[in-house]
Amino acid sequence: MLISLAQNIWVVTPEVKPRYPYGNCMYIEDDIPTVIDLGAGARAFADLPCDQIQLALLSHFHFDHIHGDSLFPNSRLMVGYEERLTYSSEEEYLDFHGYHLWEPLMGGSREAYGQVIPLPDDVLARPGFRPMPLGGTFTDGDVINLGKISLRAVHLPGHTCGHYGFYLEKEGILFSADIDLVAAGPWYSSNTADVGDLIQSVEKIKEMAPRIIVPSHRRIQSENIARQLDRYIQIVLERNQKIFELLKTPRNLDELAEYRLVFPERQNLYELFWEKMSIRNHLRYLTEQNLVHELPGGLYQRS
Repeated sequence: MLISLAQNIWVVTPEVKPRYPYGNCMYIEDDIPTVIDLGAGARAFADLPCDQIQLALLSHFHFDHIHGDSLFPNSRLMVGYEERLTYSSEEEYLDFHGYHLWEPLMGGSREAYGQVIPLPDDVLARPGFRPMPLGGTFTDGDVINLGKISLRAVHLPGHTCGHYGFYLEKEGILFSADIDLVAAGPWYSSNTADVGDLIQSVEKIKEMAPRIIVPSHRRIQSENIARQLDRYIQIVLERNQKIFELLKTPRNLDELAEYRLVFPERQNLYELFWEKMSIRNHLRYLTEQNLVHELPGGLYQRS
């Protein structure tokens, strides 16, 4: 479904709720017809003139944002400079997600993601590494002129190292991607996620004060945006404080994961892995703040 936000600017919404493996995307009709992100699903994109799209801007390298690339055969893919190698190198792909840490964290070999979590038929690709030829990169503050409409790439790291939003400043519309304002709070479970960066990115959006936010996994937001951002990042801060309190007693990563601070209703091995990766990112942040230190044997304790 297409939702009009302004003249020649639409949100492309999935047929179902925009939850994994789907996400909201955007379509801009201009001299350079453009889509932002590619995860709405083949049925949702059927409303677009896909073969006429010339440019696809990707917010970051996560499967639910890239799986529709085959629908746009004539588009040039542009991505954040920080994640450019992830699209061409399997080694970078594994490092980006942290899958090289699976065996030490999980104690066994990794099952294919598509086997653990089945995908619907209008998701045309499958998780896993596949090379995606790029037509260029952007960095923070780059202005991309599409004709009458222009947008600015806004680096919003924390979810991943090269996570970007796109700001249509004249219209006051920010595509915030996976700073998505969902009630469960942010997802920061990859190897390139960073708690401190995520906090700063939310502050950056507050300073921008967009009129409308288009998040990847929630409906369009236009009310109480600053308050929503505060509530969103408060979930991260509360988890951080809880881990700090738990470390009055030395604990290892496995012990902390059993408190289910991130995925309280854990359903599969991947959610356990992401729980451990999220806590690992909190421990890194707390260590950088000199609030926690590592002991021999993989134990952590308050400083």
